[in-house]
Amino acid sequence: MNTTKRLLATAGVAILAVAAVTNAGGQTMKTITATGGRPLWRALDALEVEVGGTVNYEDVPYENVADCRDVSTPEWRAKAPPGYQLLVPRLSTVTAEIRVPASGAATQNELIYDVNLLLTSYRQNQSPGDFQVDEANGMLYVTATKVLGANGAVHAVTSPMLTVLTIPTADRSVVETAQAIFDAVRKATGLRIAVATSPFWPSQHVTFGAGGEVARHALARLFTQVSTRPLSYRLIFEPKPDRMRVYDYLVNITPSGYVAPMAPPGYGPINRPAGPTPPVPASTPQPGAPRPNQGPAKP
Repeated sequence: MNTTKRLLATAGVAILAVAAVTNAGGQTMKTITATGGRPLWRALDALEVEVGGTVNYEDVPYENVADCRDVSTPEWRAKAPPGYQLLVPRLSTVTAEIRVPASGAATQNELIYDVNLLLTSYRQNQSPGDFQVDEANGMLYVTATKVLGANGAVHAVTSPMLTVLTIPTADRSVVETAQAIFDAVRKATGLRIAVATSPFWPSQHVTFGAGGEVARHALARLFTQVSTRPLSYRLIFEPKPDRMRVYDYLVNITPSGYVAPMAPPGYGPINRPAGPTPPVPASTPQPGAPRPNQGPAKP
């Protein structure tokens, strides 16, 4: 059985394929293959769907143009200032064969093993930067550890979500509360982070605060407080060589194992959200030059 999911990226197409076979021992083996500017993101999406679990992803903070490609169109360039480019991560591929447990849900150790298979493929294909996998808050975090600097030298990087922050306790919408966490990260680091999508309606409110808490722990606590189903986030970096950038990161928050309504039949999630609550775009800064629609961050 082969299932291919195609997702329209900011420019170009990200391709995700999952092929399943049953071996002589009756075990179901699935090969996850993702190709695009951020293949690890899409491969982790597929992993959540196929074996369950909750995996958060944080992008490499791209600094060197060698890790990027220009996907601007002649039409955009004609309306933009001279030298306009739309830079996105260069294309690469991640592939790994995973075992689907008979129960349909992997243990945390099995999930870590599968993530490391994907990371090994990412490194073997000489994709930009490097990552590590950590376990915290009952979830996994795949975060960038290295990036190619603007000077051509590789250097270590740290997750902005490890920033210690304080947020006054207040009643806010859930999206505004998540944004308050990211605003506190910006206050400490200078990094501009904006919520792109979330599964919450503007009318959904929560009373929340944090004092001397690591950002990712605060966000996990918020997720637990406002949702009965597991949530994960994708922290997507706008490449630094792009002179038209208006933020550093966009954040997509979705139910773990979420499959968009336009996904092909049969590509079902482990935890499909109950009810008709779709992801609700939050407002994001708008640039002054031509750019694709600023909706969900794309691979």
